[in-house]
Amino acid sequence: MFTKVAPMLLYSVSSVHAGSGSEVGVVDLPIQRERHTGFPKIESSSLKGAIRATVELGPSDREKVELAFGSAPAGGSDQSNQSSIAGALTFSDARILLFPVKSLKGVFAYITCPYVISRFNNDLETYCPGFPLLPIPESNTVSSDLLVVGDKSQIVLEEYTYTVKVDQTTKELADRLCSAIFQTDTGKGRLAGRLVVVSDDEFADFVQLSTEVNARIRVDSKTGIVTSGALWYEENLPPETVLYAFVFAGEPRVNEPEALKSAEEVLGFVKDDEVFPPVFQLGGNNTLGRGMLRRIWLTKEDDHV
Repeated sequence: MFTKVAPMLLYSVSSVHAGSGSEVGVVDLPIQRERHTGFPKIESSSLKGAIRATVELGPSDREKVELAFGSAPAGGSDQSNQSSIAGALTFSDARILLFPVKSLKGVFAYITCPYVISRFNNDLETYCPGFPLLPIPESNTVSSDLLVVGDKSQIVLEEYTYTVKVDQTTKELADRLCSAIFQTDTGKGRLAGRLVVVSDDEFADFVQLSTEVNARIRVDSKTGIVTSGALWYEENLPPETVLYAFVFAGEPRVNEPEALKSAEEVLGFVKDDEVFPPVFQLGGNNTLGRGMLRRIWLTKEDDHV
């Protein structure tokens, strides 16, 4: 049972392919999605595996890594698994919070919806009582007039036109998220004026239809031409997507005098920047620069989230 919890945001620096396997359809390799909403997600097993792989590349000793994440697979025999231990860390799925969409003015917008913000607040209340909650704006509101076209209070996202109003609650939400995600004035300006709150149904459509879909081929190294039948389509979360997840820590299952001794030490171990760097890679196509994520820890003392 966990006794410590740390919420974190995940900001996609590059396109991210957290795949769900192959499918028979237009997109051969789709991303992971929630069954009941269709929203993109990163499953907890994918998140844990990527973080563990990152930690194992660092200076941490193997004993601490195994106490935190569990024993490494030992070949699959029943006898070898008898000495295995479960890790003291538990990870939630990473859920969507902000999604980038092309805008006619201002280049692009960050969109969210009342349901997503409400769900984030509910998760915070459930796992981290006492954390300040986010304000929940009305639909069809924007944080500034940066995206507004002309004087008609309209914005154009992808090919859709919306009548919106600049709203103080939406501005407050943008400011608080800016403080959490970006540390520089340049970064904060990227989000502060670009937040759009759409309806729940419109958000569901955008995250279903506005992800990246790339055509991929395989070239024969001998002939230099495309291998017959080697064409496939691959879906990615676009850069600038923001997700959130929770990391839970319990007491280590083995008492080692020189290793981690408590849930607090386990959580402190994974929150150490030297152990788990702020930028890490998750998902497929890492040699193509895909899957670069920046993680941001949220603390109860912060006044932004």
